[in-house]
Amino acid sequence: MKKIIIFGILIVSGFCLSGQTNSDSIQIKKKLGPVFQQNGRNLTPLQLSNITKSNSEAAKEMKIAKDNYIAGSVFQYVGGSFIGYPIGIFLGGGKPNWALTGIGAGLAVISIPFTVAYIKHAKNAVLIYNKGLKYSSMIKIDLKMTMTNNGVGLKITF
Repeated sequence: MKKIIIFGILIVSGFCLSGQTNSDSIQIKKKLGPVFQQNGRNLTPLQLSNITKSNSEAAKEMKIAKDNYIAGSVFQYVGGSFIGYPIGIFLGGGKPNWALTGIGAGLAVISIPFTVAYIKHAKNAVLIYNKGLKYSSMIKIDLKMTMTNNGVGLKITF
């Protein structure tokens, strides 16, 4: 009876250990732009940066991506404001400063290379992080029923 209980515990623990390796990986979903997900949850750049801290190479790449994200966001928000303000004045019946709209459009265009660089470096960081998970994951345990000198036995391979 003792052997059956020990055998059952080993099988159950083997299934639990092998189930933990895939949940930590980050998936890249293609939508309008790439969406980074872990366990079905969308990740912000800050969350992505925090997750990749455990892998030094991925963290370096993500730092570059995060810097590009911040710079691109600043240009996007300022450019959008410069575009939206004169349009709001025009829709309200006032006389807008169209030069401000042109400056805003220029700032919005400047943000594009930063956004492209963010995507490139973030994807690279995720690939490095996921590749590192394969090597640093738990040891796989293989359980097999085999014939031994004493009869039927359980062979555990690490």
